[in-house]
Amino acid sequence: MPEISKTADQALAVLEFVAARGPVATADIARELRMHRTVVHRSLATLAQRGYVRRGTDGHVAGATLTRLAAAVEPELLGAARPVLDALAREHGETFILTLRDGDEAVQVEQAVGGRHFVRVQLTRGFRHPLASGASGRAILAFLDAPTIARLVAATPAPRRIAALLARARRDGYADSHDELSAGVYGVSAPIIVGRDDVRGSLGVVMPALRSSSGDALVRVLKDAARRIARSLAAP
Repeated sequence: MPEISKTADQALAVLEFVAARGPVATADIARELRMHRTVVHRSLATLAQRGYVRRGTDGHVAGATLTRLAAAVEPELLGAARPVLDALAREHGETFILTLRDGDEAVQVEQAVGGRHFVRVQLTRGFRHPLASGASGRAILAFLDAPTIARLVAATPAPRRIAALLARARRDGYADSHDELSAGVYGVSAPIIVGRDDVRGSLGVVMPALRSSSGDALVRVLKDAARRIARSLAAP
């Protein structure tokens, strides 16, 4: 394994933590990452100078540079998904999200927020969580290779329950979650699979749990939309 830069690794760890948990204070970053506060302070100063983070009123948050970089990630997938997300949000009035895999985590990279309801869910771009958690993650994990599924399931606190949820997702072609990643939020997601087994991400909807009954009606909508995106990516 090639030698890595400890300083760069520490700065990236700080950046990932801020992106996932911000706004967050320097002391909290140091404590959670078990890093010296001076090291965290220097990392934050470097990242802030380049626009990767900024100091908000409640702590450090992700900076605008990340948005520019995110636009370069999976440009074909983002280009195919954005109009679909917008159309779904306009038609159904809820928040529709695009989620990608990043190692053992799911990362929400794009969303379209519907304006029909006064109470609605809106996620922070870059929000991440384990692949085994939430509808958007399990919709991806359920269709990955068996060794990856087994490894990540074994690492969860309730492997039998997660294995059952993944089996159901493979059978039904979608995953759902209720009050899991955030209290009061219901989600449904369908995988975006190009060809036979190239899982590119998931397309989902998130809404207040009080409207969860309407989520059932969106299952077929999501599955059809995910297939349309996949077909556009497979086209020559």
